[in-house]
Amino acid sequence: MFSVSPLESDPARALRPPATHQYLRRLAFAIACWSGVVLLESSQVFVSDASRGHVFPSIHYFAWAVFNWFALAVLTPLIYELGRRYPVAGSNWAWRVFFPHAFVCVACMVTQAICRGIAGWLYTLHHEIPASPGALANEWVERRGMLGSITYWLIVIIGGFARLREEVRQRELRQAQLETRLASAELEKLRIQIQPHFLFNTLQAAVTLVHEDPHAAEDMLLRLSELLRISLDQMNANEIPLARELDFLDLYIGIQRRRFGERLSVDIHADPATLDLQIPPLILQPLVENAIRHGIGKHKGQDRIEIFARQQDQSLQIEVWNSNSVVDQMTERLFQRGVGLRNTKARLEHFYGPAASFIFRPLARGAVAIIVVPVRTTPQSELHSAAKATL
Repeated sequence: MFSVSPLESDPARALRPPATHQYLRRLAFAIACWSGVVLLESSQVFVSDASRGHVFPSIHYFAWAVFNWFALAVLTPLIYELGRRYPVAGSNWAWRVFFPHAFVCVACMVTQAICRGIAGWLYTLHHEIPASPGALANEWVERRGMLGSITYWLIVIIGGFARLREEVRQRELRQAQLETRLASAELEKLRIQIQPHFLFNTLQAAVTLVHEDPHAAEDMLLRLSELLRISLDQMNANEIPLARELDFLDLYIGIQRRRFGERLSVDIHADPATLDLQIPPLILQPLVENAIRHGIGKHKGQDRIEIFARQQDQSLQIEVWNSNSVVDQMTERLFQRGVGLRNTKARLEHFYGPAASFIFRPLARGAVAIIVVPVRTTPQSELHSAAKATL
């Protein structure tokens, strides 16, 4: 037993014309195509009669070609829509060939034959020897019925291919939307991971100063509260100007200076032209934290961290240098173990794709982390909103 889908259970719905403008557009295209068929057939019959030396007026050949095909020209949009709704492909295709297409094909051929018989009969009353409608209709079936049937199935196949192409396009669209939602969810997960990680490390640094230097601990906690306020304000932002990210980073560096005193120095060299360029929030803090942990956090003495920001062509390049970092693991191992480095790399990949890169490179003395992102002066969220507004 064959199952029938809800769409197939209502044949009348499949035979109804589509929306008016869509039907008229398809009708105009069908008439244009069938006009070519009419011209071709009338020309062939004219040439055939001319070769035998017996030629009728030109209007005679054109009129009979129109009678032969004009009904199918009007029915073509409906046949095409039927082919879309009941494609002769996929599941139950054999049943669809039998019903509705076999029945509709016969109905279309009968309709065309009757229309040709009536129109031809009216034409012969005034221009030729009169002929009965039945004889003219039977003549069309004998001479052109097979060609008309083949034409019907070609239109059905074209409609079916259009349906399949539309389904493929819809699947690709749904897949792209799903990937976008998954990427957004992954980015949100990374943000949630970064904030507790950063908060834990900063509180741990403040605790170490509570007994040694209460004033420094108080200043550190005040800076931490300001950092948390800014972090909450930026929680839903995908991108912020580099200047705002550097302000946030300055608060974090102030906390670390309270902890390490004069032993730690940090210099920021940012080209003024880069301050308005957009970057993901909290993207630099994990890199500076990593430099401190593997530098001054592992050895005594002084440490120096330098941050460079410059524009190269259509890319913003940010470098975090530390001449005293001790890196005793391979880069990939660091990406796997370190939450900050791993999340930084993952955020860049999810947000920018192959347009961005993150390089962590051990040096003969120290290490450098390099971030490269596309130059953008407007946040990505605003770009999406502007794109939707123009559609």
